[in-house]
Amino acid sequence: MSYNQLRIAKIIQETPDARSFVLEVPPELAEKYRYRAGQFLTFRVPHADGTFNRCYSLSSAPETDGLPKVTIKRVAGGKGSNWFHDALKEGGMLDVLPPAGRFVLGEGDAPLLLFGGGSGITPMMALIKSALKGTRRIRLLYANRDRSSVIFDAEFEALAKAHPGRLEVIHHLDSTQGILKPEEIVAAMKGFEAGDVYLCGPGPFMSLVEQTLFAHGMPHEKVRIERFEASGNDAVPVEPSEEGDVIPGEITIHFEGKAHKVAYAKGQTILEAARAGGLNPLSSCEEGFCASCAAKTIKGKVVLAKNDIYTPDDLANNWILTCQGHCFGAEVEITYDVV
Repeated sequence: MSYNQLRIAKIIQETPDARSFVLEVPPELAEKYRYRAGQFLTFRVPHADGTFNRCYSLSSAPETDGLPKVTIKRVAGGKGSNWFHDALKEGGMLDVLPPAGRFVLGEGDAPLLLFGGGSGITPMMALIKSALKGTRRIRLLYANRDRSSVIFDAEFEALAKAHPGRLEVIHHLDSTQGILKPEEIVAAMKGFEAGDVYLCGPGPFMSLVEQTLFAHGMPHEKVRIERFEASGNDAVPVEPSEEGDVIPGEITIHFEGKAHKVAYAKGQTILEAARAGGLNPLSSCEEGFCASCAAKTIKGKVVLAKNDIYTPDDLANNWILTCQGHCFGAEVEITYDVV
């Protein structure tokens, strides 16, 4: 996967500290940048200390929007968000990787229960616009600091009016209601107990919603979570946990249609081993919460030092994060080619 330059077609000031960036995709790159609602783009950001990557969710939906759009909230001290807000102008060019991410609508017509906090509303807007092209009922609980912080306020109002009985938006404002309480989350669940749940927002907000959902009977497999900030949990040291957990001297990596044998050493992640072996698989955050580096285990044992994205079902189906994956066993084989 490689970067391409995309032109900024339009910049929209959504709130005093949030902007949307609409991107032009040349016809020859249209297939490469085809995306699903809920996915994100990874941008290469220049900096005096060296370039770095930042992931930002698409707030557009391919079913309703002509051009892809990301929405970025300024974060105090944020190197990426401040560069987007201060340095970029319409007509400028951005280095962008193709769309990635698994925070997308599942199959079926189950109702959707969405919880968005602050700028975590960005992928929710995309999911809502996509789902409204079908028949699903949607309820969104959207928490913000105050009214001026509400991104897409007018757009949500217009969508609710255009789809009466299908889209319900519940606003929570800390400035007038205090911090979000568990009983508000429980109230939002009523009538949507059989729904699919999507959650994105600041860490404390997500922890509260997640704990409340599970405490009130929501099955773990029904909840999808998108994180774009570190959880605060440091990666734990990964050591052999069972008798016979040997460290392999090499591992097999399937990448771009070929099988590669690469050297492996204790303490290395699979991503580090792949790079040392001359491979260049896609990666973004490298902290276990974006799944850009997703792969599957074919053989052997892979232990994740940190995982802020995969459900128990995902893990049971052998999904791994190669930026967090450590290998054990005489033979270990993984594949990027299923992603």
